[in-house]
Amino acid sequence: MRCVGLARVVCVATAIVASGSFSIAQTAAIDPPPVDDLSGGTRPEQLLLFGGFDLWRNSLAGYGGLQWAASDLNSDGFIVRLLIADSAERYRTPTTTFTTNIFRASLLPGWRFKRGEFEIKLFAGLDLEHQKPMPDVVGARPRGMTPGLRVAAETWLEPVPEIMLATSFYVTTIGSGYGARGAAGWRLCDRFWIGPELSGSADEFSRQTKVGVHLTGLRIAELEWSVAAGYLNDSYHRSGLYARIGVLTRQ
Repeated sequence: MRCVGLARVVCVATAIVASGSFSIAQTAAIDPPPVDDLSGGTRPEQLLLFGGFDLWRNSLAGYGGLQWAASDLNSDGFIVRLLIADSAERYRTPTTTFTTNIFRASLLPGWRFKRGEFEIKLFAGLDLEHQKPMPDVVGARPRGMTPGLRVAAETWLEPVPEIMLATSFYVTTIGSGYGARGAAGWRLCDRFWIGPELSGSADEFSRQTKVGVHLTGLRIAELEWSVAAGYLNDSYHRSGLYARIGVLTRQ
């Protein structure tokens, strides 16, 4: 069954990332689906595989990756995360529609700490980004492959068994980018969390803000699903509805 779960999530992640090269717009920097510790038979595992996509009317992005723990995913200690994303950014002028295909990858060693019902993960590592504008814009920057450094943090808190609070934050030297997300959730039927979320991101070119509702930690067979939807606006005076879906499995 574990091999079946692995095959499923790899197929989903591969299809999603492959589809990103045909996408029409870029979303904000992507976080892996939140990981929760709902009761009901979860076994300690060392490997987390994840994939998903994020979209709105000007955006479609796919991503996939893995997280490995030296001991197990529920214990303190060394962890490392690999994330790969493929997306594009579309911007319309009265005469031209510009699309920039963007490939991102990050390799982030880190450490997990847990004290009672509070958990924090800290990461720092290599960031890579490749941009290809279409039509080509002479003098546009950045162009081609750009290396950088990324620092990230994630927290998870259950102040009472029925409530969760989650946050994430990152900063990267590529484009002086940074972003953050906060979410609260209520546990329903000991099967998933549902509640509001707020996120934002910015770099030297643009800013983006999202307000919505998320459902996190819905387990179906070997896979764990998360979805979100809400309202988005950016510094180009564009706005609309957004949607996000993620899937993960433990091995």
